[in-house]
Amino acid sequence: LSLSVHADEGRVDAKRYHAFWLWSAVQSQPVLKQAQILYLHQAEIMLRQGKPVLHKRGLPYSAVKVPELWITVRVSTLDIPDSMLNALLKLRQNWVKTGSHVVGMQIDFDANSYRLDQYSVFLRKLKNKLPPNCKLSVTGLLDWAKTGSIEQLNQLPVDEIVIQTYQGRHTVTRYQEYLPALLRLKIPFKIGLAQNGVWDLHWQRYLATSPHYLGEVVFLLNGQ
Repeated sequence: LSLSVHADEGRVDAKRYHAFWLWSAVQSQPVLKQAQILYLHQAEIMLRQGKPVLHKRGLPYSAVKVPELWITVRVSTLDIPDSMLNALLKLRQNWVKTGSHVVGMQIDFDANSYRLDQYSVFLRKLKNKLPPNCKLSVTGLLDWAKTGSIEQLNQLPVDEIVIQTYQGRHTVTRYQEYLPALLRLKIPFKIGLAQNGVWDLHWQRYLATSPHYLGEVVFLLNGQ
């Protein structure tokens, strides 16, 4: 498949999709009514004066009527004590108690490709704490596929990777160059798109030739 722009290159229309991220500072949109999968940003772990701090984010606990709800946690450090990991498990359990169909937890961490081995150790520790019926998802950087080791990615102890084609609100320039390597993934993966960002539907069909490809997730934005 050529790396040139195709006629199908266009803006990401959220109405065409059924899986979404709803980040804590983003307002709800009518398109969420068609959601089959929702990644709900609920917590953030960041460093403050060199120590990890956990902040609750996003919607309060409530019954969310989607077939698959994932609880997403943004982390900026892997040096997270067990007490904080246990707090994340309780956060997930509180959502389960609402009657929402919580299928798993997702970690959003911008690991440099050279640190994937350290990330894997952290994820295995978390995975071992999760109940058997709770899946583990991670977001991934396009750079992982191009500069990292696909073999390392295939060994991550996760149930899926969602590779983001954007940074902030905008699609990564020349994102197409990173995509062919994804066909070598042997674990389930999805592609993350920014709402109203750039996306070529040819690539959607190209990635769908992989038996491990599970489709697209749209990162919703305010003002769309």
